[in-house]
Amino acid sequence: MPLSLVQRLSRALTSAVLAVWLLSTALVAWYVDSQIQENFDVELIESAHRQLYPALLEVQLAHPQQASIHEALSDMASTASEAGPQVMGELPGSGHAEALLLQLRNVTGQVLLRTQATPASPFAVPLRQGFYDTDDYRVFSLYDEQYQVWLQLADPLSERRETSQRIVLGLVAVLLVILPVLLWLVSMVARRELGAVEQLQQQITSRSGSNLQPLSVQGMPLELRAVGEGVNQLLGRLGEALNVERSLAANAAHELRTPLAEVRLRLQTAVDQALEQGASVPLHEVRMALQSLQTLSHRTERLLQLSRAEGGDSAHFAWVNLVQLAQEVAQEFWQQAQAQKRLDCITPDACCAVWVWGDIDGLAIVLRNLIENALRHTQGAVVLQVQPAPHAALVVRDSGAGLSAEEIQKIQQRHARMDRQHIGYGLGMSIVKTIADKHGAVLTFTSAPEGFACGLEVALAFIHATNGAKPQQAGP
Repeated sequence: MPLSLVQRLSRALTSAVLAVWLLSTALVAWYVDSQIQENFDVELIESAHRQLYPALLEVQLAHPQQASIHEALSDMASTASEAGPQVMGELPGSGHAEALLLQLRNVTGQVLLRTQATPASPFAVPLRQGFYDTDDYRVFSLYDEQYQVWLQLADPLSERRETSQRIVLGLVAVLLVILPVLLWLVSMVARRELGAVEQLQQQITSRSGSNLQPLSVQGMPLELRAVGEGVNQLLGRLGEALNVERSLAANAAHELRTPLAEVRLRLQTAVDQALEQGASVPLHEVRMALQSLQTLSHRTERLLQLSRAEGGDSAHFAWVNLVQLAQEVAQEFWQQAQAQKRLDCITPDACCAVWVWGDIDGLAIVLRNLIENALRHTQGAVVLQVQPAPHAALVVRDSGAGLSAEEIQKIQQRHARMDRQHIGYGLGMSIVKTIADKHGAVLTFTSAPEGFACGLEVALAFIHATNGAKPQQAGP
């Protein structure tokens, strides 16, 4: 069964904390043990220095007939070789002599004096200053040059081990007591901090085609805020796509209704007249039906252009040569009889290319719409001109009657119509404006153009453009 994020995070954090705690406990235990051993050693050294002269005093008191400690030691050595080392009484300051493991040895290693709890045999360590360990004891050897004797004081290793074990058991006991509290605390913190994830999930779940409102990411952690902002961008793009789809359906219903009705009416009239006259379908009515079908085809093309313009993606942008684009579009129109003598294309020198960052297909749609409108609504000449950088622009100028400022504002609105002799189907300029906005270009209308008595000039000006060789870097 899959685990929740809270469970996975709780387990991971608890495992990590437990591992660190165990390592820390081991390090603390090692450090405390080393300190304990050091304290035992220091105490052993201090005890050895404190007990040396009381032990020598014990030697002299045990042999009062000898005039000096040297003589008493010699006498004790001869006695120890026969009867074994002498057992000393309670030393001054020892507190409990039975717990003190002390041997007083001469330079030959013979044990002269020992405490009650000390073995009679010498400690199995060399007669050298310092610490030495046996299987059962840690022994400190102290040499007195004046009397040429060795005092060896020993600590049982079992006592030290018991002390270290008590410390380790104490640390483990604390760990076992704290572990359940740690598990509960980590789980509670993880659940509380991951509450923002649940909130974000609930917001995403509540979104649908009818609810594409941006997610609220205020107060969320940076990572979740980045996820929320990414989802908001996706919702925005999805909203745009849905708007394009809805707009296309609405435009299709709006634009195709009248042509289709007209086709049906024309064909029905032709059939009725044929039945009444007992003759074939009148040629005029058939031509009108064909013209209506052509109108329908034209409007369908405009709807497709509009859909493409509104759904344009900047990922398809690249460097576009406006001179080459204008010449190719002009060549398309020169194939039509109505444009062969009326359309003129003016570009900079052939060697001077004008580069802009954009979608070549979208810009071609702009030029086709502008030239088609100019050719349809005027009977005079139409000029397509490319202006070089720094004021790079595509300009289409006609010699018609022109438009007023109010009419210029109106033709940029979708489905806005005036006199059919001057205004198309209400989509052409809307398509042009949409594509211009996608490119960050400025669309301007001038009626009449400077230096002309009449006419309309439409210019698509680009902010970022360059002349000459094709740029190698990515667009702005």
